[in-house]
Amino acid sequence: MFKVVKLKSILVVLAILMVTAAVLVGVILCARKAKSTTAFSPLPRKTVVIDAGHGGADPGVTGVKTGVKESDLNLKTALVLGDIFSSAGFRAVQTRYGEGSTVSGAFDKTADMEARRQTVLRTNPDAVISIHMNKYEGPSRRGVQVFYSTDSSRELAEELQKHLNQTMNVPTLGRGFDPIRGDYYIAQNGTVPSVIVECAFLSNPIDESLISDPDYRLRLASEIECAVARYLDK
Repeated sequence: MFKVVKLKSILVVLAILMVTAAVLVGVILCARKAKSTTAFSPLPRKTVVIDAGHGGADPGVTGVKTGVKESDLNLKTALVLGDIFSSAGFRAVQTRYGEGSTVSGAFDKTADMEARRQTVLRTNPDAVISIHMNKYEGPSRRGVQVFYSTDSSRELAEELQKHLNQTMNVPTLGRGFDPIRGDYYIAQNGTVPSVIVECAFLSNPIDESLISDPDYRLRLASEIECAVARYLDK
């Protein structure tokens, strides 16, 4: 009888120790998760405008392999990017949510671009990310390329290009690894940091296949959000 009682007592103690250990592990994991979330969380309600380039009567460029329209890939990538920003605590504003352009009726590129600009002015964002696809005269060029127009956008462009070079890009002939400055209407938003991200070369069949893959778009969007969040958290 003594042995049975003693055995039961030992089992009870072991059970208590196991439960205690499980609780402690849970607390530690939650603490680590909270610490990680705090470290990478943006400041409250930072706003990012995400612009899916082209749309409607303007399909942009097409894929050399399948003929996929740039406008469709832009929208799919932009919507995923918006979801990721929202999940990270940002206010994500899209310039378009559907396959059409940003204006109704007959397509007018000037009106379409102005509507996108008005979205930026109306929301007063902390950053603007315009999603596009690239194309070259041959298949030699690959990877993600960042463009900007103003001095106020240079630091974001450099931060983003550097991060994408490290996480997404592959060595390729004929293309540099620095952001490119030029006269781009959607990237001219006064002092608001604004960049164009050309996510893939649709003139390259490998790039076309990659950007057509939802998992790849998710990975790319995650890396874009990571770089932008780090820039805005400075």
